This record gives sequence, C-alpha cells and structure tokens, in this order.
Amino acid sequence: MTVRTEHRATVADARNVFGEVIARSRYGGDVTVILNRSTEAAVIVPVEFYRRALEALDETAVTAPAVEQPDA
Repeated sequence: MTVRTEHRATVADARNVFGEVIARSRYGGDVTVILNRSTEAAVIVPVEFYRRALEALDETAVTAPAVEQPDA
C-alpha cells in the first residue's frame, strides 16, 4: 500500500503558494485538499494518480475548449 502525504490549504493560501502546491504534487506525489470556507472543495493530485482514477472508474476525460481572456 502506498501512503501519500495530504496537505490542506484554504483557497487563498493555495493561491499564494500555487507553484509549491504543484511541485509537491508533481515531484513528491503529495495531495493537497483545497478548502473553501472550511469545506473540502477540490483536490490537487499527481497526474498519474488522476489517470489511474479515470481508468479505474472506466471514465474518459475530454479537453474543454479554451476560455477567452477579456482584453485588459
């Protein structure tokens, strides 16, 4: 059994250290649970974990169309 380190961060805290959150996931295999008003809202996981989850659930992901950014 693999044991993963699970971090917890509010949306604001995760935004402030987003690069670190991504690096922990990508290079360390860690998971970060994002909290919105003390409620679990999302999870950042390593991409291989995500792919295995899709496969285990017999699901397929499709790329969403790009969202246009308004002119600044």
